[in-house]
Amino acid sequence: MSKSNLAYAKLTATPTDTAWSQVYNAGNLFACLSLTLSEGESEQDSLQALGKELFNNLEAEFFTLTDKNLETIKEAIQKSLKHIPESVTVNFCLAFFKTNLLYLFIVGRGRIIMKRGDKLGLLLEQKEETTEAIKTASGILQNNDTIILETSQFAKNISEKQISEALQLELPNDIADTLSVHMHEKMDGDQAAIIVTYHGAPTPAYVVDQATEEPEEDALEDEELLEEEQGFPPEKKAPSFSLSGLVNLLAKIKLPFRSNSRHIDLRLNHRKKIFLSVTIIILVLLVASIYLTKQKQAADKINAVFQAIYPSASKNYDEGVSLKSLNPDLSREDFLQAEKTIKENQNKLPKDSKEAKQVAELLSKIETELGPALDNSNTTPVKEVTVEDNSLLAVAKTTKDALGLSQDDDNIYYVTTEAVAAVSKADGKKKELIKNNKDWQQAASIVPYQGNLYILDQKDGILKYVRSAGEYSKSPYLKTSPDLSKAVAMAIDSSVWLLFSDGSIKKYTRGNEDSFSIKGLDKPFKAPIKIYTNKDINNVYILDRGNSRIVKFATDGSFQAQYNASILRSAKDFEVNEKDKKILILSNDKIWELGL
Repeated sequence: MSKSNLAYAKLTATPTDTAWSQVYNAGNLFACLSLTLSEGESEQDSLQALGKELFNNLEAEFFTLTDKNLETIKEAIQKSLKHIPESVTVNFCLAFFKTNLLYLFIVGRGRIIMKRGDKLGLLLEQKEETTEAIKTASGILQNNDTIILETSQFAKNISEKQISEALQLELPNDIADTLSVHMHEKMDGDQAAIIVTYHGAPTPAYVVDQATEEPEEDALEDEELLEEEQGFPPEKKAPSFSLSGLVNLLAKIKLPFRSNSRHIDLRLNHRKKIFLSVTIIILVLLVASIYLTKQKQAADKINAVFQAIYPSASKNYDEGVSLKSLNPDLSREDFLQAEKTIKENQNKLPKDSKEAKQVAELLSKIETELGPALDNSNTTPVKEVTVEDNSLLAVAKTTKDALGLSQDDDNIYYVTTEAVAAVSKADGKKKELIKNNKDWQQAASIVPYQGNLYILDQKDGILKYVRSAGEYSKSPYLKTSPDLSKAVAMAIDSSVWLLFSDGSIKKYTRGNEDSFSIKGLDKPFKAPIKIYTNKDINNVYILDRGNSRIVKFATDGSFQAQYNASILRSAKDFEVNEKDKKILILSNDKIWELGL
């Protein structure tokens, strides 16, 4: 039978803060996915990261299947979805082309349609938002069938008339170009679709898998139409010939040996010789068949593992190469993901196999792109220490109502809902500096700089208090105030640095925002709570509590190092002493020292 081939084109919308979509292809597996956040949710892992992990999980589960049918693929899909939190809505359509058979799956809401000849039909649709029930169908393809997988929002925004007009074109890329105009009229980040055209061999007389879902009433007309055209007909079981049947056949053959109590008569006539020869040939073929079957099973197992590793890692590597000059941060993330995929699965391949060598060659290319390895995974040793009574962390430990603390050479400063106060490092005396006359509503941080005080207020922006004749007067700092409702910390060197709860960082100089991004971080921040720098050091430090680490990067955003320790998961504050090469951390009401 001649092999089929598939032509396809992808459609995805621009992501928003609450919606992200993507289309996917690996071999004969195609999918479109949308992830949306429930209303009111904010502190979530990024939807893009969740989507990438879903596709990685799907590849790991799908390409290790020795028998790919409706039930096994359905189970693989369910396993790949387990990491998605309940607050994220999943709409997921998949299609697997197995020679001239088509297997379809929908998770959540979605729609799959097909054009055959001049007719357009609905193959599968689900309107309920649930990941518990996966709707499935299967059937036979005909040459030049075109299938469109659509997320529910894409199906809602693109009318049947627009679909029908676009499908008058033959090439998937032309169809996609026509539909993309209509898709981008709507600012919905959860729109996605993939168009696949099948070019294959003539239809066989049977298919091997049974659809597991009853068709909905509104889909019956289209399915009946397709049956009349000999597409997706009622399925029949293929005739089979099993190894056990051959063994039973041989058991019925009586060997032409005649025996009595004294001897065996081995004399054979011509007919019996032929019969014996045929039996021996069958036995030899049986043994050879068993051997070849085992060899094929072993080869299939190696290939399945290889398919679970190589296509995914190679895809990440190619994306990393293409992004090197455009976005070095995303490029490094792709290289790191490719490296992770290989290293987690490489030992599953026989060492001397050609597949293992191919994977090792790809890993070598990835490591070349990453450059010298940074040893950031090991836990950094820490020890409990005592500090001076009037030091930053000592004051932080005893001042429970402080919303933010910082220091200069002479004082520790902290802000509460009521006032700003200073504690003298020399004698520990406390002095109230500024009374809160409804100046700040939700203070999150305070920083002294060149005799002035800066307060980060999540409601009113950055407040600058200028000292003159022993008094402080208020003035705004930022020329245009951004949304600071998620800002959690601030630091100042010659610029103002702001850290947000989602891990983003903004940098301002003379009240204007600078262009800034971190380059080379191996994984995104998760629940960061403090940023630290000052005019005397050349680096910036982030306390990333969700990942139990402190990250160090240069002021241009280039990654320098990271320090992991379990106590950092519950840390409340920290300070850096680069001169003495140490970091002091307040965690669980104790002071800890971590060496740089």
